Amino acid sequence: MREHMHVTERAAAAAFASPRQRRIVQTLMAGDMSMSELASATQLPLSLLHYHVSQCMRLGLIQITREQPRSGRAVKFYRAVAKSFFVAAELVDEMPGTAFTRKLRDLLDQNLNRSLQGICFRHDGVRPRADLVTDPDQQNEAVELWLDVGLTGADAARLRQELQALMDRFRMCDNAANPRYLLHMAAVKL
Repeated sequence: MREHMHVTERAAAAAFASPRQRRIVQTLMAGDMSMSELASATQLPLSLLHYHVSQCMRLGLIQITREQPRSGRAVKFYRAVAKSFFVAAELVDEMPGTAFTRKLRDLLDQNLNRSLQGICFRHDGVRPRADLVTDPDQQNEAVELWLDVGLTGADAARLRQELQALMDRFRMCDNAANPRYLLHMAAVKL
């Protein structure tokens, strides 16, 4: 396995924009896996996995490293061709998080549609506000918080650090046996 691969083909770069193909390649950076081990690690069904693995092989991102004999057909083991991949910005048609952003928005809207009663528009004495009014009897498994706030450069840096620490803390709680949650934290200067 090479240490680093510089991706120069647009088709190979597009694989990193695909959440499934990116997850497959990144999982195989850790070492060899059979198709069933990869399915378990990526939580993808074998039918989809076969397609995406063949695409990634065709693009030169993963390879077969060995075959283990068994009765019937041999078990193939796959691995990424490098430990890291660099994709130049000019080859990136869509940022990796864009698909997750769409999925998150769809899931938030679905959850909200089950419990939304209306929107209360008001002024809190400082600025206009819009608060969602939800049914308290409806179980809500999603949260979405927005805040337009004036911060100093030091406050913004502290916010970035605290958001990163919060994300890291919950990353440590990750357990594949538990229900999955999609988390997104963002702050941007207007």
